[in-house]
Formats: sequence, structure tokens, C-alpha cells
Amino acid sequence: MKLQVLSNINYPIGNLINFELQQASEVRIAVAFMKVTGIKVIENSMKSCLQNNGKIEIITGLDFKTTDPKSIQYILNLKKDFPNLGFYCYGDKQNNKTNIVFHPKIYLFSNQKEKTSIIGSTNLTGGGLTTNFEVNTIIKEDKPQYFSQLEAIYNSVKFTDTIFTPDEEYLMRYSWIYKAIEKNETKALEDKKVKKEILVIKKKEEELPGTIPTMKQLIIEAIKQLSKGQNEYVSLQAIGDYVLKIIENQKLNYSMKNYRQILRKCIYFDLVGYGGQYNKELFETKGKFSGLFKLTSKGYEYKGR
Repeated sequence: MKLQVLSNINYPIGNLINFELQQASEVRIAVAFMKVTGIKVIENSMKSCLQNNGKIEIITGLDFKTTDPKSIQYILNLKKDFPNLGFYCYGDKQNNKTNIVFHPKIYLFSNQKEKTSIIGSTNLTGGGLTTNFEVNTIIKEDKPQYFSQLEAIYNSVKFTDTIFTPDEEYLMRYSWIYKAIEKNETKALEDKKVKKEILVIKKKEEELPGTIPTMKQLIIEAIKQLSKGQNEYVSLQAIGDYVLKIIENQKLNYSMKNYRQILRKCIYFDLVGYGGQYNKELFETKGKFSGLFKLTSKGYEYKGR
């Protein structure tokens, strides 16, 4: 194992990332946010990797709307030419039901000889890769130990139901919100039109493809299978048991400790708790404390993730 700590003052991390991209057969990147200035720094190396049948996957956060629309547009355009490019967004903390700010900076590179991990302070931006005062740790291993730990952390992010792949319609709405916030954040967040549009893209996020189904989708499937008819109620206990069975049988990668207990809370959250306030059009309860639920007509027609 070789370990090195670098600051951009000593050697811009963008140079090293470019080098690793050109050598790698598989690349995984998870960053709090990205900008088109960062994409431009590694553009040629990304294309070289993809053209050589390398696989690249990028996860970026949307917290505080700091990921710029131009960078998303660039990646979406590149995906059209390279199916071996994967791209996902992690929803804003107010929308992802975890209330967690997405803030990692992880770069993982694999080739036949070794595994390289870069972790530190660098987001996928021009400044982060070249001119900012950033500090990063580089780990090179032929027998991956720390790489495997970071890979597990990366997967714990990738396989969550808050992850989704944006499309052109989502990007158009996101761009409008981004520009309004960029112009005047305080004023924008109080603006009724902006608030309404944020709710629209939140709903859109749940309909876009991800890596695993959302809890909402699993609950809908459970009620459909357990009820004998559209007007029959199903118990919360039965719904919970069925959803857990789906997850275990299909080996869905919900990467979390004590996941059975946590998932039951998630199910309750979607049906009864704060999430239930958004799902009233999909689920109907027999009474406030009955623990019995059925699908509305919209619930039966729901086609989102």
C-alpha cells in the first residue's frame, strides 16, 4: 500500500484524477456538488476512459442547489454517446426523507494492477480540482483494504431510494430554481412560485429511475398483492412483513444497519408520518389509529419509482 497526502498548492489533484481516469477500467465518484468548470478539467480523460470501454459512475448532491445545471446537462449529453456512463443525483436534504446533507468527496479507480482511492475536500469543480486550497489523501493498493471500505460506503449511498437519474424535463425545472436562487437566495426561497416549483421537482424525483425502488413503490405493491379488492384494507403489520419479504427475496441492497427495524419505521413514515401527508392521494386509512390502509384510485394507477 502507498499513501500520500497532497494539497493543490503542491500538486493539483485534478492532474492525478486525469491520470487515474486514463488508466482505469472502472471509476466511481461521489461528490457533494459539481460544476461544469470541474467537468471541463477532466473532460478529455473521461472520454478516453469511456472510449476504452471503461465504466464511469458519478453521484452528485443537490443540497442547496449548488450543483450547476450546465454540469448535469453535459453528463446527460455524454450519456447518450456512452451507455457505460452512469449518473445519479442525491436529493436535497429537505426532500430525501433522511434530513442528511450529502457531503462526500470520494474518487475510486480500478484497473488490473491496483486500486486507487482519493478522499478529502475536493468537489468536482474547477476550483476544487485546480486552484482552491484543498487537501486530499491518496491510497494505492494491490490488495484492497481501505478501497473496499470506501467502496462499501459508496454503495451505501448508491443503493438508497433517494438516488435518481435526472431527465431533460427535470433539468429544465431545476435550472429555473437554480437561477432564481443564484440571483437572490433569500428572496427566492420565500417566493411562492419557487416553492411550488420545488414541490414539483420533488415529486418528479420520485418518478425518475433510480437504483432501487422507493419505499412508496414497495408499499403500493404490497397492498395490491395483499388486498382482495380495491376497497379492502390491509394491516400495517402485513404491509411491513410483505415489504421486508420483497427486499430479502429480491436481494435489494438497502445498505443500512438494523435495516428491518429502520425499514419498518420508513413504512410507517410513508403511510402515517410526515411522508403520509404527501401520500394522501395514494393511501387511505380506515381511521387515525386503526393501522389499516388501502390504495386510492390514484394509488392503483401510480407508476413512479
